[in-house]
Amino acid sequence: MTDPTFQARFSAETTALIRTAMSEPDRKLLHGAVEQASRDPWSWPQADRYDLDDSVREITLPGIIAHYVILPDPPVPHLWFLAVIVH
Repeated sequence: MTDPTFQARFSAETTALIRTAMSEPDRKLLHGAVEQASRDPWSWPQADRYDLDDSVREITLPGIIAHYVILPDPPVPHLWFLAVIVH
């Protein structure tokens, strides 16, 4: 049995930032990274290297840092994107 694909969910604040502060090329770059995370949530590094909770992860791209939490429990396993930093 294979692991299910995780659904990506974004906080309202994160969604607003993505829509208003990110360029189209950056949004496409983030979209690809989110798709990768949906297939394999643990493929991105742990957000806090000293934290004992490895469910908090970060996507680090040129000009973008996104933090998400892996929530694997049914009925719908998902990734909760709680912060995006655009620089």
